[in-house]
Amino acid sequence: MMEKIKIAHLYYDLMNLYGEHGNILGLAKSLENHGVKVITHYYTISDEIPFEDYDLFYIGSGNEENFELVRKDILSKKESIQKCFDNNQFFLITGNALNLFGKTYTHLDEKTSETLGILNYESCETDFRIVGEQVYTNDSPHEIIGFENRSSVLKNVEETPLFHVKQGTGYAPNKLEEGIKKNHFYGTYLLGPIMIRNPYFKEDFIKELLKSKDIPYEEKIDFFELKAYEEYQKNLLHEEN
Repeated sequence: MMEKIKIAHLYYDLMNLYGEHGNILGLAKSLENHGVKVITHYYTISDEIPFEDYDLFYIGSGNEENFELVRKDILSKKESIQKCFDNNQFFLITGNALNLFGKTYTHLDEKTSETLGILNYESCETDFRIVGEQVYTNDSPHEIIGFENRSSVLKNVEETPLFHVKQGTGYAPNKLEEGIKKNHFYGTYLLGPIMIRNPYFKEDFIKELLKSKDIPYEEKIDFFELKAYEEYQKNLLHEEN
């Protein structure tokens, strides 16, 4: 019997700037290359979601208006999401969707809006934008590359960072850490999509996901994704020189 992974892509129609659905497409393709059947279901505002059925939840980045719509809706799902987090189900959260999972979100006018409170950090809207290519590191020997275009920062972060800054900006301009990693929660402001642009990071993620399901793992990196990753690194090095 073929092993399977079930993915819930939340707010697919509202939080999908910069081709962020590519994260799910890339993950699904790679998982299938590992001999795993992937079942992806798509949910949006007011949908009833059987959270216990899924191995991985994904939310991408959206504009400010859509973010606010999602913020109001997702609060009704707080108890279910907390249970999934406590059960060590996987979360992949990119772009400003990261702001949904902290304690609060503070607007420019200093009005504070409630967010899920699953994690301890706070997020704040800024009067400036952080835009540009980023280069990060983690425990892997392979750099993490991606793009950011955001007008928010994190503060009072207690969680372990997902990445460390090699070139670019952390979760705030004066920080050398970026992203959040706790249990099986992977959150980052990086766009790109990150799972297409970073084949080694994607494999590390898949390895942990399969391990959680007791599914045997053998590294399989897509040749074309790897060549694109290497080409980007060469271009970046050329620009620095």
